[in-house]
Amino acid sequence: MKKNSTLYFSVGLVVLLAIVILVFGMFFLNEKDPRETFNHFYLRFTQVSTLVLDDPVKVNGVKLGKVENIELAGHRVVVTVRLRTDVKIPKDSEIRVQNIGIMGERQIGMILGDSTTYFAPNDTIDGQFDAGIAEALGLAGEVCDSTKVLLESVKKALNGTIADPEFQERFKTLLSKAENLEDRLMSLVNTTDPQLKKSLAGLNDVTVKVNELVAGVKPPIENLFAGSDKVMNNANALIADLEGVTKHLDELIAKVQSPDNTLGTLMNDKTLHDDLVKTVHSADSLFRVILHDGLDVNVDIF
Repeated sequence: MKKNSTLYFSVGLVVLLAIVILVFGMFFLNEKDPRETFNHFYLRFTQVSTLVLDDPVKVNGVKLGKVENIELAGHRVVVTVRLRTDVKIPKDSEIRVQNIGIMGERQIGMILGDSTTYFAPNDTIDGQFDAGIAEALGLAGEVCDSTKVLLESVKKALNGTIADPEFQERFKTLLSKAENLEDRLMSLVNTTDPQLKKSLAGLNDVTVKVNELVAGVKPPIENLFAGSDKVMNNANALIADLEGVTKHLDELIAKVQSPDNTLGTLMNDKTLHDDLVKTVHSADSLFRVILHDGLDVNVDIF
């Protein structure tokens, strides 16, 4: 009986030890410490890409929590995380979904700020998403697809143009005509070049002669212009003198025709005019008689 009791005790101790190892093994595998307590926070992102449950939550690079739940809430993704109760999150902290592996592994990274006000447990906090290798590979795939479509288009265009035998034949014909045209142009240039040079030389000679002619004619023309200036000055002086004479004549005529003047009075008297005319006729008759008969002068001496 004593032997059986020892056996039962041994079996019970092994089972108990196995249970203890199992419990501690589960805590170890889940990275849980029975002595630690946690708070929950809700982080809101535009997307989370390859973030999954149990991904680490690191505060300033130190792992202090895990992702417990991921769900879609409207147009945003809400991630539930648990953090140790000794972690306080200032309201100016920076929270991101970060890439940590070449296979697209993710984590929640927190950079604590300096604010003195803190988020309370169960608060909802807005975070940001960092693009990683998965997004780069996705973009590379899109680029490869676009490149493939572009190559197909280029190939199709080449098959319709350069790779087409009919296009090649037309291109050869066009190239041959272009070479023929180039030969003709070179021949034309070789023919006209001497004549063109000769014409340019003649034009230079004519230019030299014209310059010499202009140089010879320039002094007489300058003298002519100088003489014309002098004549114009004399003409201006003569005109000024004539204007002065005209002014004096106008004044003289006005004085003669004025009734207040003696000469004007005599010219305006009709009777005097008639008497003067008669006297002039008598004098004229007397002079004619003297010229015809001579002048007899009798001098009486007393």
